[in-house]
Amino acid sequence: MGDAGTGPPAGALRSMPRSGDARVQSLREAIEDGWVDVADELWTEVQTLPDLGIERPLLQARLAFLHGDPLAASQAIEEARVVDPHDPRVWATAAELAAMGQRFETALAELREGKERFGETPEILRAEGICAIFQPGLRQGKRGVELLESAIALDPDLPFIRPSLSEAHRLYAQELSATQTESAIAEAEKAVAYSQDNLEARELLGDLYMVANRWGEGIELFEGLLADGRPIEAKVAVFSKQAGVVALTQEKRELAVRYFLRARELGLSNEELGTGVMVLQREATQAAARASEAMVREDWETARTELDAADRLWPDAEETHGLRSDLCVREGLVSYQNEQVEEARERFEQALKFDPDSLMARNLLGKAEMELGHYAEASNAWHQVVDEARRLHVTLPDPVHLALASALALQDKLGEARGVLQNYLDLEPGGEFVEATRQMLLQMDGQ
Repeated sequence: MGDAGTGPPAGALRSMPRSGDARVQSLREAIEDGWVDVADELWTEVQTLPDLGIERPLLQARLAFLHGDPLAASQAIEEARVVDPHDPRVWATAAELAAMGQRFETALAELREGKERFGETPEILRAEGICAIFQPGLRQGKRGVELLESAIALDPDLPFIRPSLSEAHRLYAQELSATQTESAIAEAEKAVAYSQDNLEARELLGDLYMVANRWGEGIELFEGLLADGRPIEAKVAVFSKQAGVVALTQEKRELAVRYFLRARELGLSNEELGTGVMVLQREATQAAARASEAMVREDWETARTELDAADRLWPDAEETHGLRSDLCVREGLVSYQNEQVEEARERFEQALKFDPDSLMARNLLGKAEMELGHYAEASNAWHQVVDEARRLHVTLPDPVHLALASALALQDKLGEARGVLQNYLDLEPGGEFVEATRQMLLQMDGQ
């Protein structure tokens, strides 16, 4: 960092005494951190303290500035000049608030007069450092760091300096970033250490980590910024993809998968994801295969876990939906065999949500509804099975049309039931269940 932070300049003076009241200290911290509501509450408690002295109008000035009222801030500073024209904090506060309010001629004039009157006190050094980092076109990070660290060296407890130190180190890191990555990282880390609220410093540090191939640290920083509401989704998506590629080259496949997943979550398309697409597809296929093996052993929990993983890796894949439907059917059959018919019905309905075209699931749903005495629901399910099978020219292994006719008969729809049976005889004269169909038809005709 060159000669920054080597100590206060020659002729520097000590800080002016400050109130040691715990409430006043808390107020200073609240103003410094920008906590308006907390500062307001504390101000009502401390503003009448008898020993506050010149700190009262100066704190009032900072609080007014925090509220966005520069006129009230200026009036409070002028009051402070009257209270004690021999206190450098008046000129330091005036210069700092003017600089932060973009009134740079005023800021520099206050600073010059303060230095002429009082020399380089910690407060005046702080004000000079703040002017250095806020002045447009001249935003001097290195100079700001030198001045502010000199002020801290003289008075380690100097208030109203941490956010400015953070910004000075950020600017210095930016100045170094083009040619001295490691030095820039050191400065950016200091900036973040002084203030986690400096989102620009955190983002810059993340960028520098990525340049230095410190992918994990960079991504972690960016994720923290996203959580804090900084809109950098596109940047994090691209970096996550790049981190995934690096992890692949290092044979860290699990880590690569995590990065590719995150890149997709943050908006990268399959085309933009490139290599990551093939990785995620392959992982999804392997998870689906493990789920299939688990179903064979009737290990439903493992099957669900693997299918969840497959869905996360490759959402809405037909293979995964088919396996989920199959899993629900298998679980439903177990429930049905254990006479847990209501549970079985729910499983068959879930199966159809994953695969609406599953004739097996719909046929079993009809059986469960029939068992529960829901004849209309059963006949509706079986109607769909019979019609779809004929449309697809599929021969059903079960006599679903007989079950359908029975369900219709139980609803006193004998004419419709006879029609179902006659259709089977007309459309499938060589079918396996012709004789059983004729017998049921004769029974109905006898009724």
